[in-house]
Amino acid sequence: MSHNKKTITIITAVVLVLALVIGWCAWRKHVTSTKETQASANTSSSSSTNKAKKKKTPVLSDKQKEQNKTIALQMEKDMRNWGVDSLADPHQWVKQPADQVLAALRTPDNIETPADMPTSMKINQGWGSSAPSYVCNTSDYQSLCDTMPTSQAWWKNEVWGTGARWVKDPTATVLESGKVRVKGKVRSILVTSGDTYSMGGYNALTPAWRDYQIDDILTIKNGKVSDIEYAGNQNWWINPFLTAWTPDRVADSIGEGNRIAIPVSGALNWNGMNPTGITRVLNAPTSMGGMDGKVDWSMWDDLIQAGNTANGQQQAPDLDPAKDAATIHDRE
Repeated sequence: MSHNKKTITIITAVVLVLALVIGWCAWRKHVTSTKETQASANTSSSSSTNKAKKKKTPVLSDKQKEQNKTIALQMEKDMRNWGVDSLADPHQWVKQPADQVLAALRTPDNIETPADMPTSMKINQGWGSSAPSYVCNTSDYQSLCDTMPTSQAWWKNEVWGTGARWVKDPTATVLESGKVRVKGKVRSILVTSGDTYSMGGYNALTPAWRDYQIDDILTIKNGKVSDIEYAGNQNWWINPFLTAWTPDRVADSIGEGNRIAIPVSGALNWNGMNPTGITRVLNAPTSMGGMDGKVDWSMWDDLIQAGNTANGQQQAPDLDPAKDAATIHDRE
């Protein structure tokens, strides 16, 4: 009997050990299978994510790239070429009648956003020439709103002439993202009233010109520009249709560029202007040697050399030929 009990005990122990071994093996197999399944799922998920990311980057054909470049360049030209022609050669106005020169430099009427500008962006009602003017948006100047309701009406009252042009055709590059980068240089011009210097029958008209570097990234969808990423500050006078017109820094900024004194025949009549004093204007030179040489007087060389005595005219009393001849070619 004792022998049988021992045998049963041994058999039971063996069975238990085998059961434990089999159970442990089954558990390990389950754990391994679960990990493999999770790893496979993670790999699949990662692969799907990478594929999704890759799908977000459009694959453009060469033809599509060229089309997008054309659209981007057209957009940039439409949004930045406006107003007074800043590329016009000022030498053409030397000794010409003042009224004719002023007419050429006057901000034109009816400046409107180009109807065919290739964009699907939502245009803010506060942008552009037809937007409510600065005086209408500022409580301190509400009394002026009736006479200057739009940005264009207000700005033409403040300064004589403003405009911008691309100096050369900008360049366009398609990025890996499919967006288009446009780079180049835009030249702006500003003409303000206040010039007083004269010599004989000629008056000095001293516009300012300044070049601004442009580096924009344009997103194009369905043949239209849907977004623009600007590099640096976007002054409204070089982007007038997509920004609000304000008096801030216009003369200060453009005035840091080049100033040229143009001798024009006759008086400077600023008809149609009644500046409010809100907007800063360009400093006007009182002599050829003034303003630390910041104004180019080279167009007056022959007038100085001749002493402006042609046709029996007398030399202006405020002209000092020796002083002016010594400073005329000083440059900033």
